[in-house]
Amino acid sequence: MPGKREKELQKLKGVGEILAKRFVTAGMDTFARIVEAGEAGLGKIQGLNPRAIPSIISQAKALAGEADSDRKQKVEALKQNAALLKKRLQDMPLQLKERFQAELTGKTGRKVEKELLKALAAVEKLESKLGKRVKKTSKGLVRAEEHIIALADARFKDVGKGLKKARKSLRKVFA
Repeated sequence: MPGKREKELQKLKGVGEILAKRFVTAGMDTFARIVEAGEAGLGKIQGLNPRAIPSIISQAKALAGEADSDRKQKVEALKQNAALLKKRLQDMPLQLKERFQAELTGKTGRKVEKELLKALAAVEKLESKLGKRVKKTSKGLVRAEEHIIALADARFKDVGKGLKKARKSLRKVFA
């Protein structure tokens, strides 16, 4: 059964299961690497029709460009989500002050403040490394945002716990 890389390479017209395996074995496991190899590199692959090489290279160029633009769009969406989460965290002290005036003073208030600062630091760290691990980053941001949204109805005692869960969700992205 073909793997994920072989399946991806089979999108190229003229490349079946066997040729896809040969491409991967030769180190050409992405469209970009096929383009890099050029006609000389593809000519070394057994069973590949030399007349099909220019077509395969042009198809690989097009597909490599699509993958690049898709990734850029996903990274841009992640940047927006991270900025939104950061804004929510920055606005949280005012909301907490309005809801829990009396509880903010004391040991519990300091713990919540500390967790809030740690969560903000985690978001900033995530923002600095957004280009990597797009899928995992997306999941981490969604989980963190769910925890932050749940704090809107939470008791003061649970706010610190919710912030800690949100921070841990963000930390898992680069763990």
